[in-house]
Amino acid sequence: MQRHEALFARDAAGAIERGAPDRLDEPLWPSGPNARKLAELCVLTTLACERASRAQARGEDAASRRGGDASSSTSPFDGTRGAALLETVRRLSGVGIRKRAPSSSSSRDAAAADPVAALRELGLLALFPHMDGLARAGTKHQQHRARKSPGWDYFEHVAKMQQLVAVADALKARARHPANAKYAAHQIALLYQCVNAVRGELKPFKATIEARFESVKQETESAEARLSEASAAWTERVAGDVAATARAFPPQATEKLRACAAAASGRYP
Repeated sequence: MQRHEALFARDAAGAIERGAPDRLDEPLWPSGPNARKLAELCVLTTLACERASRAQARGEDAASRRGGDASSSTSPFDGTRGAALLETVRRLSGVGIRKRAPSSSSSRDAAAADPVAALRELGLLALFPHMDGLARAGTKHQQHRARKSPGWDYFEHVAKMQQLVAVADALKARARHPANAKYAAHQIALLYQCVNAVRGELKPFKATIEARFESVKQETESAEARLSEASAAWTERVAGDVAATARAFPPQATEKLRACAAAASGRYP
């Protein structure tokens, strides 16, 4: 049987991607939630809530309060913007989010109708608690206090982990290059800062770097600006050990990544 090319994935140029799996077993109109789009919306809304919290603390939306125009408020849940956000979450949540839970049809219908319940079902409300503002979407001038967002923690911490690995890899690769010697002390100092930002199981590397940093710095500040064989070997080894430890995802150093990992694996109730 000849398959129509529309069943195959296409690359950016529009050509058929050979060997791509077909999607014959997937429904044409999925009824479940679009978790990827909902997560993206939660991130953007959380960012807007944090901006609103800072603006409200500075009194920047005082004018909109006096005028009574909710649409000009800084809150993403206020006025027509909030109503549109509520409708978007309902649409992306689908109608079958409680299908895997043993419950009555009435509770399934209630979950589908309640956007906050939908986000809780998917684990997204635990990651982005600001989203509980959907329960009052469309009202005027919601207040936003500073709140801990495990989802936001994930993005901040994974960025620190990525920077740590990138700095350590670069330092290890260039540790023995003579032309890099004059920059070695600055790169080691940057690695130290990255280790301090991640902490956890990487914290002991702070003492390791502190123990030899001054001697390495003196070598790089000399007229020749070169590292001795011992200093180059030490730099290479420490940078390699830091990168290897980070890539092992030790539990304490990656604590702030757990909430997102749990949600992605479906372990949230």
